[in-house]
Amino acid sequence: MRPVLLALALSLLSLPASAQLFNPGSPPLFKEEELDRRFTKSKLHQSLLQGTKDPNCAQVLGGLLTLLGETAPYFHKRDENFYLDPMLTQALSYQLSNARFPGSTYFVAMVRRVLIDRKLPLDWLDTAVALAPYYPAMDLNKLRFLSEGVKPIDSFFFTLPILRERYEVEVLRANSSAISTAEGVFRDAYVDREVVFGGLAFIDAGLEKKKKVKKKKGAPVDDEPPAMIARLIWFPPDPTAGQLQIYGGQVEKPKGVNITARLAEKQYINLDQIPRGTRMLVRGRLWEYKKGITDVEIRDALIFEDRDFSQGVLLVDPNVTAACPVAYNELTGVAPAQPGGFGRR
Repeated sequence: MRPVLLALALSLLSLPASAQLFNPGSPPLFKEEELDRRFTKSKLHQSLLQGTKDPNCAQVLGGLLTLLGETAPYFHKRDENFYLDPMLTQALSYQLSNARFPGSTYFVAMVRRVLIDRKLPLDWLDTAVALAPYYPAMDLNKLRFLSEGVKPIDSFFFTLPILRERYEVEVLRANSSAISTAEGVFRDAYVDREVVFGGLAFIDAGLEKKKKVKKKKGAPVDDEPPAMIARLIWFPPDPTAGQLQIYGGQVEKPKGVNITARLAEKQYINLDQIPRGTRMLVRGRLWEYKKGITDVEIRDALIFEDRDFSQGVLLVDPNVTAACPVAYNELTGVAPAQPGGFGRR
């Protein structure tokens, strides 16, 4: 099955069980197809490899590489689909696509090339670095991460809101026959998963300070070295936001979920340049949680800026896309396919 461009509003997503969140078998295998061979021979791909001096094409390449960086943390093992923010998907459809240039098809071909090669081509990264001064929206940190290899998470469907929802259904609302084992079954199903949690507010980061604990004679020695710890918080949507309180009084806002991220040694973002309150995403292994999902610990974590595109985004002026000489259809032909005799095309 060929992968499709998939953009989901994850805040509205509700999957009923872990079996539908994760792939119980082997992850999908990406093999080269005719679309991929045509893409590698296209003028646009040559521009990705060699760069461009055309200012219009620089904007087109910058927009496509920006989209690639934003989808990179969400590559997963569940199936062949990939995630792109709905507003970015809309921008791709209206700003980077026209009658002669199917931008969405080219972007899918770019994603496929990365998944087939298992990494972002270094020539593409060089082009991105060269374009970055003229295209500040591009997140080079995510592209550098992708250039060192595709490291898929278990499922991009498995978000923090879904974790809380499943805990409520499977543990807090478990009936009497299941309540004694519900917590353990839940932990087996959802903990020790590779995850990406977005929409987090950055609180602080620093070297872990170990508490001095008196150990009993014969107790095992904890020789785990201290690590950099990032502390973040996620706030669920406020259901009363924007509502007029007729009778006055304070309405209790939803409590946040504290995220402790034990960071991997190598980070792609400069930690000491992250202002408090910056919107971030964390990527790593879900290691532990407190009952009620009030606190979550992530190990081997990477953190990246998580830009908010909910108000829309201008990637490229559509007139610029139309003026780029390499932005034309070399993948499926310029003219739409017409039905032939006996329903053939």
